[in-house]
Amino acid sequence: MHRTRLLALLLSLTVAGAAPALAEASSGKRHGGGATTLALDPGTAAALSSAGIGVAPIRPAKARTAGIAFPITRARVSTDPVGGRIKHSGGLLFRDADTRVALRNFVIRLDDAPDLTAKVGGQRVSILDLDLSQAQLATTRRRLTVSGVKATLSAAGAAALNQAFGLQLPAGLTDGTATVELELRGHDSDSDSDSDR
Repeated sequence: MHRTRLLALLLSLTVAGAAPALAEASSGKRHGGGATTLALDPGTAAALSSAGIGVAPIRPAKARTAGIAFPITRARVSTDPVGGRIKHSGGLLFRDADTRVALRNFVIRLDDAPDLTAKVGGQRVSILDLDLSQAQLATTRRRLTVSGVKATLSAAGAAALNQAFGLQLPAGLTDGTATVELELRGHDSDSDSDSDR
């Protein structure tokens, strides 16, 4: 179902008269630039604050009015096969008086079960599950924007935070909504790797 929804979103670009941008995005080239902005759910933010846990961006991520923006470093989006990877720099720091947990180098994985992974210590962990069912897509010739992506805490993400801070956060907790703004300026460098790092 997720893959079908993603395909429908990508194909809707052609209906909107944005075939050149779609062709560029799904041409197999790597792209970079733009940012993914995460707007934290107010209820989740209040729950963390009441537990004495602060959340701050790790540079070069920045806090903005719309949320925390994570720069996109490299991306591929494809319609055949449907999927892709969108990689970011920066991250989020969760901390209380005694504990610090850094989530770095986010990767959005577009596949049958879209999610967002992060480096936690020396491991890559799936932190957020992404729901594309209400996502909206817009484009210009040089920018692809996907908004209204619902982000919920994954089972692995809940386990990591619960263990670190002694919490009881449930998997599926709404973390907020994400907006991806990808600049379509690809290159074909063979030195780049598409593996998650």
